[in-house]
Amino acid sequence: MPEFCQGPPDPSPNPRPSIDLWLLSTDHVGAAALATLEDCLSPPEQAQLAKIRFPQAQRQFLLSRGCLRHLLSRYTGQAPADLAFVYGSRGKPALNPRGDGAGLAPRFNLSHSGQRLLVAISGAERVRAIGVDLEILRPVSLLPGLCRRCLTPAEAETVLALPTPEADHRFLRYWTGKEACLKALGVGITDSLQSLELSLGPEALTAVPVAVAVVAPTLPQYPGQLYQWQPDEQYLAAVAVQSTSLEASDFCRYQATPQDLLAGAAMGAL
Repeated sequence: MPEFCQGPPDPSPNPRPSIDLWLLSTDHVGAAALATLEDCLSPPEQAQLAKIRFPQAQRQFLLSRGCLRHLLSRYTGQAPADLAFVYGSRGKPALNPRGDGAGLAPRFNLSHSGQRLLVAISGAERVRAIGVDLEILRPVSLLPGLCRRCLTPAEAETVLALPTPEADHRFLRYWTGKEACLKALGVGITDSLQSLELSLGPEALTAVPVAVAVVAPTLPQYPGQLYQWQPDEQYLAAVAVQSTSLEASDFCRYQATPQDLLAGAAMGAL
């Protein structure tokens, strides 16, 4: 399905990277679709699914893993159930190379919040790694304490100077940006949040990704180029990309449902 392969190869000597951002709405998924998604899971994934006690968490795991497999199958040409994953030291998944000369496996990352699932995928050689985070806009409990633990002093001061709900939203912007950067690096979240400082402008986010400056003086690795946007009026999103150069025009945004993926529907970029 060529609409999911990011177009023909760029003939220029320095082709620009391309990252597809998929926002899936998961609020209305019937039993038949869930069963089809479960069928494509690997035996270890099915065993992990069976161990989850709470129905909502079980449903979220099934949707995340099943939709990811169906999306990646469109980029690789492999059946969803045939995809094999390897995991980094912190549990970040990657596609296991096929070993048949089929080229570099697509890089990807996913995040879920509320009734939305965000998946970023790229087959561009210059994209070394991707991290994404998605958060539903909501009141943040114990905000002062979270600011002290998760933000730098300058970031915390910015958040706590705002009234509610602006303070909650600003904290979530910092959180999504930091988590996306750290997921791109494949490092732990808890011990590294204060190693990054984001420069957020006063302007409100829109549906189009905008660049956010990141300073990481104590982090030994490059945190990547960070972009944030508001894919839905109730959600914030961030994507960090390990690449030598990146622009907002390098992103293609799609909206779909699990049913669309299962039906093999063709979808154009937003």
